[in-house]
Amino acid sequence: MNRIVAAAQKLGGPHVLVNNAGGWTPQRQYPQATPAEWAATISLNLMTPMLLSQLVLDPMREQGGGAIINIASSGGIGFESYGSPEYGAAKAGLIRFTASLASLESSHGVRMMCVAPDWIGLSRAQAQWERMSADERAASRPLIPPAEVVSVVLNLIQEGVGGTVVEMWGGDQPVVHAP
Repeated sequence: MNRIVAAAQKLGGPHVLVNNAGGWTPQRQYPQATPAEWAATISLNLMTPMLLSQLVLDPMREQGGGAIINIASSGGIGFESYGSPEYGAAKAGLIRFTASLASLESSHGVRMMCVAPDWIGLSRAQAQWERMSADERAASRPLIPPAEVVSVVLNLIQEGVGGTVVEMWGGDQPVVHAP
């Protein structure tokens, strides 16, 4: 990770970091998963974005500021049961991490923001969608086109306020929570 930041610095940056790590515990979920298995999921989805953000803060401040976008998930929002609790907990932590650091804008010139999309229409989700029954699909929100997520991210990079969290739900307009 340090090499990536060093390479960005050689090119005059970093100006933008998009923390787009994501994945859940393979084979089995908490509580069946071992502590090492679910800790790896939490590390990937929460600790890695925290570490990368920490690594770019001083370089971004030195070059005049920047933007960090954390990609969370709708799995981190709400109070209903979720099939991968360690993933949901990590993404909820990423949302809270973002909101807690709204002050980076004044202290470092860095705006940290977050996008929490529901099910994105990537190939894996499309394949799963096709395996669902018609009733299951009818009870679900539509998949979010990846271009819509990209559009929200680009808008935040250009105009977003530090601490902003944007919820994206298939079929609905994004819900913006700004400090």
